[in-house]
Amino acid sequence: MDVYINFPADTHVREIAESILQDFDLHWFPDYFDAEVQIIKDRYMLGNRTKMIQTISAGVDHIDVAGIPNKIILCSNAGAYSISVAEHTFALILAHAKNIIENDSLMKSGTFKQSPTTLLYGKTLGIVGYGGIGRRVAEIAKAFGMKIVAYTRSGADDNVDRLTDDVAELFASSDMIVLSIPLTDKTRGMINYKILQKTKKNAFIVNVARADIVLKSDMLRFLKENPDRWYLSDVWWDEPNIKDADLQNLILSPHVAGGMSGEIMDLAFRLAFENVKNFFDGHPKNVVKKEEYTMKSERFLGI
Repeated sequence: MDVYINFPADTHVREIAESILQDFDLHWFPDYFDAEVQIIKDRYMLGNRTKMIQTISAGVDHIDVAGIPNKIILCSNAGAYSISVAEHTFALILAHAKNIIENDSLMKSGTFKQSPTTLLYGKTLGIVGYGGIGRRVAEIAKAFGMKIVAYTRSGADDNVDRLTDDVAELFASSDMIVLSIPLTDKTRGMINYKILQKTKKNAFIVNVARADIVLKSDMLRFLKENPDRWYLSDVWWDEPNIKDADLQNLILSPHVAGGMSGEIMDLAFRLAFENVKNFFDGHPKNVVKKEEYTMKSERFLGI
């Protein structure tokens, strides 16, 4: 059982790998080895013996999925960053609901101006994509006393008050909407002007998934026409080249919801290495449906 780790790794990462994959023959970048399993961040090097590719990232839209033969299993690291992304989701929600950014700016300029804030309690939170991130978001939302509507193909748990198979209906019935769905051929551009128009007055949309799930021109038009609706996003189109982001009803962060700290990455590495064990044991998790990824994202700056 041999594994090639196809990215630069420091001593700490190697120690994590060796503690989990104790009985495996490990090979490290840049010394390529034609191993049965390859662990990657973005690029892969197929060999004659390659059976499985494991990503460190949760998303795989930045990988050339179409170039991987059917006989080779591709596994994502879905769920590895759920805690961090869910916490960031509520950082964005609370920043807007409690006017944190505006009030901070006013106070620092010497202006004492009190304004109404929004209560999360009793509000309906619509979650588009109920995987690891969506489930963690729902768990936190319940602590605030929120009601949950979910759009998902992976099933729900007890935190969901209602399931829907209609994204437009979810937008129409939710006070706040969180996008946490993977970017695939099917989800690319799924949030368009027609769906955005369904939102309630004073609703806000939070995107902690991928920018291209939303049509840029449609979102910008919608925000300009509806200054009471807000877009809170950790992702932006064509990042790191940030353009057209000068609207007042925007709160943005630079694709950091997954976290940049060592403690978060330690968990991600552990889960990826453990899934390699799962593969050799015959039950790998997060197996990617490769037929849904014929298009490849050119930029990838997060997880």
